[in-house]
Amino acid sequence: MDNFFAEGTRVWLRENGQHFPSTVNSCAEGVVVFRTDYGQVFTYKQSTITHQKVTIMHPTNEAGVDDMASLTELHGGSIMYNLFQRYKRNQIYVQIG
Repeated sequence: MDNFFAEGTRVWLRENGQHFPSTVNSCAEGVVVFRTDYGQVFTYKQSTITHQKVTIMHPTNEAGVDDMASLTELHGGSIMYNLFQRYKRNQIYVQIG
């Protein structure tokens, strides 16, 4: 896996069995700093980051979708994040399937 992430890249960070929507704050000198959308900060050595730990967020998941069955990444974090995005836009009703 390419362990390089540009600053500002949107990713899913898996920590303690949960997926957190996050942004790469910095990537320098072999250290990557992630900030979750919930304000948490996680720091990792670049060499320890795996695909299971960090995955790039698909652009459709970033904006939210109307039909949750069309989420490109389907896990608890993406479902909750999609509901949160819809709540912010006052679109609280979703369809599934």
